[in-house]
Order: sequence, then C-alpha cells, then structure tokens
Amino acid sequence: MDVLFKVCAFALIALVLAVFLQQYSPQTAVLIAVAACVGILLFLLPQFSAVVTFCRSLAGSAGLDNDTLLPVFKVMGIAVCTKVTAEVCRDNSQRALAAKVELCGALCGLVCALPLLQTALRLIGAVA
Repeated sequence: MDVLFKVCAFALIALVLAVFLQQYSPQTAVLIAVAACVGILLFLLPQFSAVVTFCRSLAGSAGLDNDTLLPVFKVMGIAVCTKVTAEVCRDNSQRALAAKVELCGALCGLVCALPLLQTALRLIGAVA
C-alpha cells in the first residue's frame, strides 16, 4: 500500500512540474513525463520480481517448466511497454503514433504467445 502512495506522490509531483514547464519548454515537459514513467517502472521492479518469483513457484508446483512460463512474462512485459509508450504518445497529441505502437505491441505479444498456444493445442491433441 505504501508503494502506491509513493508512486502516486511521485507521479503528481512530476505532473505538476511538467504542466508548469509545458508553457515555457514543451520538450522539457515531455522529457520529465518520460523520466517519471521510467522512474516509476524502476521503482516497481522489486514488486514485479516478487510476482515473478511467486508465479515460478506456482508453476513449479503445477509441474510447468520455465519454457512454458517465459512467453507469459514476455507478453506481460510487452503489454506494459506498449501501454506506457502509447500513453506518452497520446499525451503529446500523437494519436496515430500511439495506435501504431499498440498495433505493434499486439502483434509482438501474439508472436511471443505462439509457442504457448502451440503447446496448449498439442496438449489437447488438436495439432500433431
């Protein structure tokens, strides 16, 4: 819970700073927003690591190996990266660019999930 409050406080400070600087230097405001996004993601790495550790132990209990779990983590990373990048593009009035980033993210996520889909289909006997 304290992580959420710290992230929210950091985001609000960055927002106020970016809004204030927007009128004087729009480029600096964008850089502050991007730096804040990166800072928040770096701050969340320990929490993400805890989730990954839990998922690995859960997968180990279920008898799944890392090759089965790796595509899930890749897709999650792609989704986070895509969402952050698309929102930064939208914040800077680049909706078309945001849409292309989201399209690319969806396609990359699908490509990363293909081995998992093939394994699932093989398990149910749909693919030889």
